[in-house]
Amino acid sequence: MGLFLLSIPLALLWMMLTSNVSFSSFGVGYVISLAVMLLVHSERKQFQWRHLPNQVWAFVVYTVTLGRDIVLSSVDVSRRVLQRDMPLSPGIIAVATQDADEDEVIAAFSAHGITLTPGELVLDFDGSHTLYVHCIDVDASTQNAPPAQTKRLRLLKQILGRPVR
Repeated sequence: MGLFLLSIPLALLWMMLTSNVSFSSFGVGYVISLAVMLLVHSERKQFQWRHLPNQVWAFVVYTVTLGRDIVLSSVDVSRRVLQRDMPLSPGIIAVATQDADEDEVIAAFSAHGITLTPGELVLDFDGSHTLYVHCIDVDASTQNAPPAQTKRLRLLKQILGRPVR
C-alpha cells in the first residue's frame, strides 16, 4: 500500500517536470513512478512515516552540499585551465565507502556524487568497500576526500532509511 501512496508525489513531480498539468499526465506519471518503485523495491520493509521528515531534510542537505561542491569544483577546474602553467597534480586515490554489512546502493550513489563534481572521476569499485578516484589535484583530494565521503555516506544512509552509526 505504501508504494501506491508514495507514487502520488512522484506523479505530481512528473507533472511539474513535463509542464503538463492534466489528469492524463498525472496518470502517466503515476504508472511510471509505480513501475519504477516496483522494480527498485527489493525488500519488503515497512515504510515509517515518522522518519520521513529526517529523510527529506537529509535529501535537502545532500542536494545543497552536492550543488555547492559542483560549483566550487567547477570554479577550481576553470581557474586551473585558464592559468598559463596549468597547475595539475593528477593521480588516483582510494576512498573508503562503507562498512562490510552495507549494500552496494549507498556506494553507487556515493560514486555518482563524486563523479558529478568536476576534477574527480570514479574509475573502479573494489567490491563495495573502496572507490578508486582519479583527481586533478591528488594532494587536495587526499585531504578533502575522507571527510567529504564520511558526510556523504551519513546523508545517503539517512535518505535511504539505513541506520547511521
